[in-house]
Amino acid sequence: MMSFRKRTVQKPIRGTRTSPHTAQVITSSGNPSLDEILGGGLPIGSICLIEEDRFMTHAKVLAKYFLAEGVLSKQEIFLGSLDDLPAEMLCRLPKPLTDEEVEMEQRQEQLQQQPADKNGLRIAFRYNDLPLVNSEQTTAKIGHHFNLMEHMDSMMFYYRQTTVWDDSHKEKDIVVEEDDNISNEEQPLPNAAVGEELNPPAVEADGDITASNNIINNNNNNNNTTDSSTANNSISTTTITPSTTEQAQPIQPESHLFYNSRYERLLNKLQPLLQYERFVPGINRQKNLCRVCITSLGSPLWYDDNFATDLLKFLTVLRASVRSCTAVCFITMPMHLIAKYDTSLVPKIRQLVDYAIELESFAGSDRETHPAFKEYSGLLHLHKMSALNTLAVHMPETTDLAFKLRRKKFVIEKMHLPPELQETSETSAAADIINASPTCGSSVSNSNSNVSMDF
Repeated sequence: MMSFRKRTVQKPIRGTRTSPHTAQVITSSGNPSLDEILGGGLPIGSICLIEEDRFMTHAKVLAKYFLAEGVLSKQEIFLGSLDDLPAEMLCRLPKPLTDEEVEMEQRQEQLQQQPADKNGLRIAFRYNDLPLVNSEQTTAKIGHHFNLMEHMDSMMFYYRQTTVWDDSHKEKDIVVEEDDNISNEEQPLPNAAVGEELNPPAVEADGDITASNNIINNNNNNNNTTDSSTANNSISTTTITPSTTEQAQPIQPESHLFYNSRYERLLNKLQPLLQYERFVPGINRQKNLCRVCITSLGSPLWYDDNFATDLLKFLTVLRASVRSCTAVCFITMPMHLIAKYDTSLVPKIRQLVDYAIELESFAGSDRETHPAFKEYSGLLHLHKMSALNTLAVHMPETTDLAFKLRRKKFVIEKMHLPPELQETSETSAAADIINASPTCGSSVSNSNSNVSMDF
């Protein structure tokens, strides 16, 4: 008798697939050109760092791509930020394009490129159909195309599970501090901060004050009645409860991991979400992926005396949390400001992430008007590409990459000089050689010439 065991095939998570390059389970970053650079997408459990440009515009566009992809893939989203309002950022996500609209855009781009190719013979016909970034074709496709000119319908992410953190806890802290400075006659107010309305406790507080005045008068007259005894018991209970809360509050900072409490509040909001069963790796019927997006981490709003230690400690804890579940993290940081704060902090931050990509914008620099860079909005630098659960790291064919921010989309391409600039450079070099060569009848003693004529 032979025993056969039925093979249990795990269903893939929505919006994911297996990478043909590294055999990893990957998901789309929302931008097709960025996915091709990363080898198809972001691996599950990885942290992608986008180093913001000086004007902080292009990195936020990629963050919107990342969030919009999670909405269409029916994945859960966590968005945290101090510089931006997360609710407004979710309302301004780009609108997805249908397959017909994507085909129409591709045809229009081909029609625009064909006249230049025919008249100027810019590119050979066999290279026309190759992609702009990577020539390797993928077997399966994930991800969508979006239109930056239009916003996504609010009903599309209304039914999605989204968690937002903007440190709104700071307003409650101010109220509690004001209540602590109030005199003993107004101490019942902190009990109303638990969830009750403000008007009923005010009435109860006034009643307690009048009752206490009557009790004091009765004690002076040595008239002890049953009503005064009950009032004394009520006063004793009201005076004990604020004292217990005041004694419990100073104990909490001793267990704090960070000097800046904002990091701990962010982790307290994120870690319980990542511990849900649907994010635990294993055989689960209802699997899902959590997209964690933190924008402008390390901006001046996070600064304090222990900024460097808190930031590195936070990234270490975040990396351990993302590794232990089915989640992908996308972080944007103003690295040019962090470098001014501490230069040695930049390589340490890149060491704690899996992908480090820098966006160098041409806005406000001399390259913005230079003819060699007139087609691009900036340069893209790959500082780190790590191998996560694999032996080999996927690298693009070239690292000379540039990006374009058009009206409808954000495109990353191989950087190349325009054909007109190449022709002018070649003709100028040839003219210099002709002018430097000796003519008939001229003196041969030209030892001080800069151009070498040796063959």
